[in-house]
Amino acid sequence: MESMAWLTYPLALTGSREFECGDFTAEECSYYKQRWHFWYIADYVFALPTVAFFMCAIGVFIIGHVLSSHVLGYRRFRGPSIWRKSIATLRYLAYRGFHVRALGWNSASVGVLLLGLVGTVFFFCMDLAPKPYYWADEMFGGSPPLGTRSGWMALACMPFVFATASKTNWITFCTGVSHERLQVFHRWISYAFFLLALLHTFPFIVYHVHWHDMEMHFSESLLFYWTGIVALIAQAWLTFASHSSIRNLGYEFFKATHFIAVVIFVVTFFWHCDYTLTSWHYFIATGAVYVPCFVYPWLRTCFEYRFSRQAQISVEDCGFTRITIPAQFDWKPGQHCFLRFTGFGFLQSLSTHPFTICSLPSTKPGEQSELVFYIRHQGGFTSKLYQHAMNQPGVSVPVLVDGPYGGANLQRYRDSDHLLVIAGGSGAGWCLPFIERFVRHSVLAAGTERTKGVVGDDKEAHSVEERLERRASGPLSVHVVLATRDTSSRMWFLRTVGELLSKYAATVSSSGVRVQVYLTGEAAKVVHPSEQTAHDQSSSSPSISSTDKIEVPVKGHETTVPGKEYEGRPRLSSIIHEEAAKLTEAGESLGVFVCGPGTMQNDVRNAVAAENLKILKGSKAGGVYLHSEHFSWA
Repeated sequence: MESMAWLTYPLALTGSREFECGDFTAEECSYYKQRWHFWYIADYVFALPTVAFFMCAIGVFIIGHVLSSHVLGYRRFRGPSIWRKSIATLRYLAYRGFHVRALGWNSASVGVLLLGLVGTVFFFCMDLAPKPYYWADEMFGGSPPLGTRSGWMALACMPFVFATASKTNWITFCTGVSHERLQVFHRWISYAFFLLALLHTFPFIVYHVHWHDMEMHFSESLLFYWTGIVALIAQAWLTFASHSSIRNLGYEFFKATHFIAVVIFVVTFFWHCDYTLTSWHYFIATGAVYVPCFVYPWLRTCFEYRFSRQAQISVEDCGFTRITIPAQFDWKPGQHCFLRFTGFGFLQSLSTHPFTICSLPSTKPGEQSELVFYIRHQGGFTSKLYQHAMNQPGVSVPVLVDGPYGGANLQRYRDSDHLLVIAGGSGAGWCLPFIERFVRHSVLAAGTERTKGVVGDDKEAHSVEERLERRASGPLSVHVVLATRDTSSRMWFLRTVGELLSKYAATVSSSGVRVQVYLTGEAAKVVHPSEQTAHDQSSSSPSISSTDKIEVPVKGHETTVPGKEYEGRPRLSSIIHEEAAKLTEAGESLGVFVCGPGTMQNDVRNAVAAENLKILKGSKAGGVYLHSEHFSWA
């Protein structure tokens, strides 16, 4: 089992299970062949239940996805109390989280933490509950039971580590959970994988030190032991070097070393397993799960998006780098693409970078759609891109597009009677597709009303009918909250929103749009230093603008954006509570969409969780849904 015999013909895929009791007594043989002791069935006893555990967890999400997307439409089942409370319970578990201020860290949601707790209990019970941990006599072989159990359970984790690692993956396809939200499970399964690998390694060391034959085993089983050591070192790098504190020091370096370490790990681990029982089956499963998902984006880029895409790069007045790429596919608000720029050298072309799309596809026949990205440069490649655009404004560079991925759930978007879109800093561009989609829907709904010709004594009845019809197909209003400390970003955002509203019928497009801009730091004093006297009760923040319209210059003339500007940080919990309270009597629902830093995410998710908790206590609200988009999810 420790030689290189598997390299010779005929190749063996599965190791032998032949066993004879030999010199064992009947009692010793019976003891050894018990389910929890018998080495020759350990893969069935420990690896397969581990696979079953992961598959059951995925199955629960598949059932939930099918029910929510294709069977139980939320609007049709909004009425019954039991249904509303069930949805509110699930949403509370999905949203409620904790913030560790000292570390600047947000925990996963309560529901994800509970799932992690279930996994922890399962692994500890499967690995540590069976006895013994070590054989009392060398006659039962040199593989300690604890090491055997841990090794097989670790091996069973491998396909799921790779299944949650790729942008395109089967879990997303079956559950609807986008790849960036699977990253928490990718990390946790990797931690379990590594911990089990250690629990597989150390018992062998303890065992052979106890029997004083460690040096002999290292010298006689050089291939077997040293491949395990190299695999463990590579796995340690993969596990701990992926932490955000290390990853953020240099993303390109992290990504390159991550792939190199993966190759080293897989090769040495494959060699280490040495076709023991069904060990190589798990490598086949890993390849079957991962390779198609790795190849598919390249094939899509090659045959659908082509290699001839050119990205036009320029710098906005606010300092954002603007990237525009012609596109012939559809996407939805909140989605992102991975861009691979091939014009900055060979090494740079090996790396891809995720950027959020800040536009919508064209709906006009024959009009070219454009992917638009607004990027705030910080360091590394984004800084290089910014400098290139500053030196050559409007320059075009070759780019490969991979995407789109993630994004808002359009069914939840349509199910929401009212939208609350919250963003911080560079999340301003992320808001734009939500506003434009709402405006398009408003124009379409207004056109429908004009076509039907509502006149005469039936006007009031028809208006109620039209309102209900529009409510059934999309939201009635959108309230945008932007917090920024940058005056140039504030002006850019308002001007862009003004241009967007001017693009459509102004009286229609702005009727359901409300914008609130919160200026922090010195920005408020720079904008209107003499007008900071008003106070808006709904926001609990001093109002900079005295009217409900913000004047902004757009292409040589003044236009207005419906809304107000405020000084200081928004009190997000109060804003969400007040928005939800307005809808309680009407039984209408609220969809909250947020993109911003960790503290903003934490405040919003806990405020939405609190509103869903009120539904459990008897509130008649139609429900509050949350979609979160992080600045950094990897």
